[in-house]
Amino acid sequence: MKRVKILIVFLTLFSILSAANLKYIIDVSSTKLDTKPTVKYYLKPEEKALLREGDIIMRRGYGVVSSMISNMNDAPYNLSHCAFLVKEPNGQFSVIHSVSSDLSEIDGMQKQGLDRFTNESVLGTLVVVRHKGGDTLIGHQIANAAKIYLADEIKFDHHFDISDSSTFYCSELIYRVYGDVFKKDCFPERNKTNHPDFITFPAFIDSTKFDLIINHQGDKVGTYFQKK
Repeated sequence: MKRVKILIVFLTLFSILSAANLKYIIDVSSTKLDTKPTVKYYLKPEEKALLREGDIIMRRGYGVVSSMISNMNDAPYNLSHCAFLVKEPNGQFSVIHSVSSDLSEIDGMQKQGLDRFTNESVLGTLVVVRHKGGDTLIGHQIANAAKIYLADEIKFDHHFDISDSSTFYCSELIYRVYGDVFKKDCFPERNKTNHPDFITFPAFIDSTKFDLIINHQGDKVGTYFQKK
């Protein structure tokens, strides 16, 4: 029943989906991408050394909902979820993100260890980006802003409505934190899309705003990021 509920929400939000598109999404969700492998999926130590507070980490998750989100994104990346990286006092990284109670024991804002986050990702889908310029002070401000929403226990936005600031879906958290830190709407381009209330992942793989730090999605890089 929970999956049916989520399907109804997404079908309402993305009314442009045809019956053929829905069939394709369901077909994709039944492939091996949605069968979690027995191997562990972690970032290598040398990759973790590249990370900074405030970085955005993205992945493709398992399940029909992840399939829907990934296939709706107009981007050459296979993504369905995002989170902010924060550093713990012991030097290890955690993530702060917003997750629906349909997929988690907690509804909305929560913190999770980085290794657990990556291990729950489809193999070969992790992508990490950083605000353009890589200013460490701003990265720290971004992490602190995310921590404030975590402390406030903001619930998940099941209506996927960015105009309602009382609840957040995962990419809306990025939108809100960036607005707090940079004191402006950092993603006005959404207003030119068919779904201005929904921030999709192409917004975070725009090379004019973000630097690519880690990409596990192979030769797909280059469409949005220009090689230096």
